[in-house]
Amino acid sequence: MSYRWAVIIGLVSAVNSAAMLVSLSVGIMLPDIKAEFSLNPAQSGVLGAISPLATIVLSVPLAALVSRFNARVMIFVGAAHMAVFGLLMGWAPTYELMLLFRFIFMVGLVSRQANMAMLIHQWFVAGEVPRVQSVVQVVTSSVQIAAFAVLPWLLVWLDGWRNTYYMLAILLGATAVVWLLVSRDRETEEAEEAVKPAKEKERTPVSAILRHRIIWYWGVGTAFCLVGVSSFMTFLPTYLHEERGLSLGMAGLITAGIPLGNVVGAMHASSVRNRVTVRRQQMYVTGVVCSTGMLTMALVPVPWLVPFGAFALGWACMQVFPTIMTLPYELPGIKPREIAVVSSFLFSLFTFGLVIGPLLTGAVQQATGSLQTAFLVVPFVHMGIFIVAFASEHGLPPMPRVQRRRTQAIALNPVPAGE
Repeated sequence: MSYRWAVIIGLVSAVNSAAMLVSLSVGIMLPDIKAEFSLNPAQSGVLGAISPLATIVLSVPLAALVSRFNARVMIFVGAAHMAVFGLLMGWAPTYELMLLFRFIFMVGLVSRQANMAMLIHQWFVAGEVPRVQSVVQVVTSSVQIAAFAVLPWLLVWLDGWRNTYYMLAILLGATAVVWLLVSRDRETEEAEEAVKPAKEKERTPVSAILRHRIIWYWGVGTAFCLVGVSSFMTFLPTYLHEERGLSLGMAGLITAGIPLGNVVGAMHASSVRNRVTVRRQQMYVTGVVCSTGMLTMALVPVPWLVPFGAFALGWACMQVFPTIMTLPYELPGIKPREIAVVSSFLFSLFTFGLVIGPLLTGAVQQATGSLQTAFLVVPFVHMGIFIVAFASEHGLPPMPRVQRRRTQAIALNPVPAGE
């Protein structure tokens, strides 16, 4: 295996995975945190939504900032920052401090999107980007499986959620050190230009957001998709434990069906992307399968059918995500720093769905007293994905088509042999 796949993708994915474990752990830890801090459903929803809310607020400013510096070093700085605030989350004596530390923790996690975009541009050619994005999503989704399947047992072995946070923070710090020692840069003339401050008369990277309107439509469409994902990943363990009577360990295993579906979907998402002739076809498939999966989890009386609904939800959403994250590299005339900013902007756009999901679910549960009722409301919001896809055929700029026979991609940076 070449250095760029083993280290640049493999090791940076390990750093990101440790950070994702800290971020995703709130769903499994929520019952214990809720009991310790005496939280109501709305407060629980805010705790689940604070991470994606930070993503929305911070993505574009952080991308414009960190894209000016060396991506390899910034990954280490971000990981060290997250390790510190992971320790502080384990220490947090109050609910308010927990929210504050989670928000600040996200500064490091959000910056990874821009840094990852810069590294991909530096080390890979344009035609390899879909495969890279699929591999990254396989790793990320595998971590999500571990978060829901393993964390319930870690809570027991480590005697509580605070010690679990301490362990995860130490793991994050260790991966940061390994990354700093093993990783290296592949300097090119274009990469060097990417980190130089923009001259006064040069366009700023943020301007790319206004020049390419298509990213708005894809971002908003995927936001509707992620409303359901964030809702069920945050509250499904609590629902299965409190309203279905399952153990927390079993509830975590069932919820792991969502990221398991992500893994399977990501494995063939790049090949699916090269076979559809119109990208909005993926939107329609995603909308139908996701809604079916959510209704299955909320309504079926037979517990063994619930994992199938979770798997369907995860699989369908992953049919769109790698396509979305490949789009910035295909925009005409785009520059390296603009790729970082556009990637982060896309991330912040569809992260709106991650915020709406927990907040909507917590609010409906508090109003009705039933998580099942909340889970029945979420699919209706999710239907917005059809509105975006349908509107793109009636007056709005069409979504980009993908040809069955693609010409060989032009290398963004030629990769020397052996790398």
